[in-house]
Amino acid sequence: MTLDKRVASEKLRTCLEKRLAAFFSCDVGSLPRLRLGEIVHLMFLLWGSEETLGGFHGSINAVLQLIGREILWEAVEPKAEETEPKVVIN
Repeated sequence: MTLDKRVASEKLRTCLEKRLAAFFSCDVGSLPRLRLGEIVHLMFLLWGSEETLGGFHGSINAVLQLIGREILWEAVEPKAEETEPKVVIN
């Protein structure tokens, strides 16, 4: 069986978003939809000095090998409530 990069990226996202939501004392649904690479960088900004994460270069390299640069940095669709409503003028 081969690794499905999309499934792996969603599992990573789920894990990291749960940790961010706990830090900010909010629901995961309250967080903006960030690119996975942005989430990884934010995690190191918040916890990188506490030795609760591995080294940044080793961790980001492992993520890149698992899911690839395209998935890590691909644009994400905004949540429905973040999109601008369409105004129709008659």
